[in-house]
Amino acid sequence: MVILESALAVAALGGVWAFGVEPRRLMVRRFSVPWPGVPGSRLRIGVLSDLHAARPHMGEGRIRRIVARLLAEDPDLVLLPGDFVATGTVGVAPLAPERIARALAPLARGRPVFAVLGNHDWDLGGEPVAAALEEVEIRVLRNEHLRLPTPFGELVLAGVDDPVTRRDDLARALAGTEPDEPVLLLAHAPDIHTAAPEQVRLLIAGHTHGGQVRLPGLPPPVTLSRLPRRQAHGLHHDRGRHLLVTAGVGTTGLPLRFARPPELVVLDLVGDGTRGAVAAAEPVADPA
Repeated sequence: MVILESALAVAALGGVWAFGVEPRRLMVRRFSVPWPGVPGSRLRIGVLSDLHAARPHMGEGRIRRIVARLLAEDPDLVLLPGDFVATGTVGVAPLAPERIARALAPLARGRPVFAVLGNHDWDLGGEPVAAALEEVEIRVLRNEHLRLPTPFGELVLAGVDDPVTRRDDLARALAGTEPDEPVLLLAHAPDIHTAAPEQVRLLIAGHTHGGQVRLPGLPPPVTLSRLPRRQAHGLHHDRGRHLLVTAGVGTTGLPLRFARPPELVVLDLVGDGTRGAVAAAEPVADPA
C-alpha cells in the first residue's frame, strides 16, 4: 500500500511538472558549424521554432519575453522553422496570426528574419499566417532561395514549404544554384534531409519538438518523423553535412512537456578549419 501511494504521489508530481512547470521553462542551446569559404569569420543565427501560440503557456507576453531573450544573443540572422499557430491542442486558447506576428516583430528590427510555414499553419490555410508575418517584415520562403549579404560574405539561404503537407519542392528551391555552392536550407520538418543533395551543407528544422515527452536516458517514443529517433533533436553530422533539429518552444496535442524543455537555438557558422562543436545547453530562467 505504501509503495502504491508513493507511486501515485510521484505520478502526480510528474503531472504537475509536465503540465505546469516544464512548458514554461526555457533553454538556450548553442552550436557551432564550420562553413566553407569564410576563414576567420562568424555568422550568428538565432532559431525559434514551433511556437504553437496559445494561452496559457504561449500568450503574447511570453512570446515577447522569448523574443527579448533571443535578441540578447545579438544574432545577425533569425530563422523561424514554422508552426506559429496552435491547432488540435487540447485545452488551450489559440492566438490569431496577427497577434503572433506583432509579438515577433522586434526580431526584424535591424536584422533579416526568414520563416517557412509548418503543417499547423496550413491547418489555417497557410496564407493568413504568411500574410501576418510579411506584414511585420518577416520574409516567408516558399520553395525558393536567395543570396543574402552577411557579415562574412554572401550566404545562399533556401526555404521549402511544409514537407508534412507535401508542399515542399526542393528542386524548385535550389533551381539556379550551382551544384558545388553550399546552401543553408530551412524547412519545417527534418525528413527532407534524406532527399537533400550534398550542396545542402546545413538543414535547420523543427516539427519534432524533440519528442516533447521522453524518459531520461531513452529516445523519445514519438517524434512525428521518419528519421531515426536519435536525429529528432540536436545537431547531427553526416558525411560533411549537418542537420540541426530544434525542440522549439511550444506544445501540441497536449499542452505538456517532460524532460524536453522549450528551447532557443543559437548557431554560429564559422570559417573552415574550425570543427563543428556542440556546446552544453544553458538553462535560462523564463520570467513568465
